[in-house]
Amino acid sequence: MAWEEQARRVRQTQAKLDAKLLAFSHYVSDIVRDPQRAQGAPAGAVSLDMSGTSRASFSADGATGGSAAMEAEIQELLVQYADDQEDLSRSMNDTADPLLPPSQTQLRTVQRHRELLVESERDFFRSKTSLRQALDRQQLLGHVRDDIDQAYATQTEFRAQRESLSGILGRLTSITGQVPGLQSLVSLIARRRRRDTVILALP
Repeated sequence: MAWEEQARRVRQTQAKLDAKLLAFSHYVSDIVRDPQRAQGAPAGAVSLDMSGTSRASFSADGATGGSAAMEAEIQELLVQYADDQEDLSRSMNDTADPLLPPSQTQLRTVQRHRELLVESERDFFRSKTSLRQALDRQQLLGHVRDDIDQAYATQTEFRAQRESLSGILGRLTSITGQVPGLQSLVSLIARRRRRDTVILALP
């Protein structure tokens, strides 16, 4: 393939990669700023516009499955970008005059694309790390909130039981006070039960 054609292909791949890395970076920034976007994320729930726009538009229904798809697409482009650069280097050597070395423009072009590949890989790794940290932090906070909610529910249940028992005791006290001699009768029955217990216990 001619140098010009291969150089154009490399630029196209690099432009696609830049657009997708930028969109992924915006997506990660949104998750880091608002971790609730990632809460309760079903697999594959995120839909991200990766067609080359500078800003990602996505639904907030999930993160994990969608981010995996985005990462796979970017990884594929990184591999393609590296392969295109190898083809560009071969094209430069194949088309050069045996008596003349490659031009400085060609050498700078190949070197620049190699530098851009390294920068892209570094940016991709940084974004992935930030996303993982945000998701892990959100998951941890979710577990803490669940524990707090459970403890609060248990405390509320105990309080309700205590109030119910207090109400029952209050009603019994009220009934005892309203019926003349009821308290004495209850005490007499209790004494007789204790006496019968003592008699049965004698040899």
